Amino acid sequence: MVVYPSDHFVYPESRFLQLVQRAVWTVEWLPDRLVLLGIAPDHLQLDYGWIRPGEKLDTSNNYRISAVRSFLEHPTVAQDDAALAEGALWNTNVFAAKATALWEVGWRCCPALMERCEHLAKQIGTSKEAGTLDALYQDMPAYDFSSDILQLVPDRMVVVEMTGVLWSDWNTPERIAHMLHRIGRQPAFPLTCLTPPFAPLPVALAEDSVLPAG
Repeated sequence: MVVYPSDHFVYPESRFLQLVQRAVWTVEWLPDRLVLLGIAPDHLQLDYGWIRPGEKLDTSNNYRISAVRSFLEHPTVAQDDAALAEGALWNTNVFAAKATALWEVGWRCCPALMERCEHLAKQIGTSKEAGTLDALYQDMPAYDFSSDILQLVPDRMVVVEMTGVLWSDWNTPERIAHMLHRIGRQPAFPLTCLTPPFAPLPVALAEDSVLPAG
């Protein structure tokens, strides 16, 4: 299975899908791991989480696949600077995994939720399924996937570095405007509605490394 957050932007899509396919192939190679897509940053962004890569597992010219040493969520400015300097990757939260591996990680990190899921699984296809599902959501504990799961099990993670792709989490109008500016497009909404006034984000790293030549 592959999980994609719904509010992300990627460009070009063809290269992104190549990297997703590589993540799927990596799951076939390492079926007990969750395979994340990470991307090298080109500016400081405090609300992105970081992946600290560990041992290199594949150093081919086209793909960079590594074990995961640790995660960093909700960094301070100093931690952000340090992660950037050491070559950490932004966590896109796009990942591929076998359902069995994800289920095992769930039991390791959030057993209270998994007990409810196991109970629901027994009711699927019966007359009790709808009622059980409704009851599950009434008091289901809430978890943050990055902080409450990924950070606890770096040994079960692998990261594929995305190269040749522009990526952004489009959770604010300002971020949408900045990314559209980078690809030469004009937002459909008026820039005067943005606070503070729109200005292109500074790019700390060479943009030549972001998009493939041509």
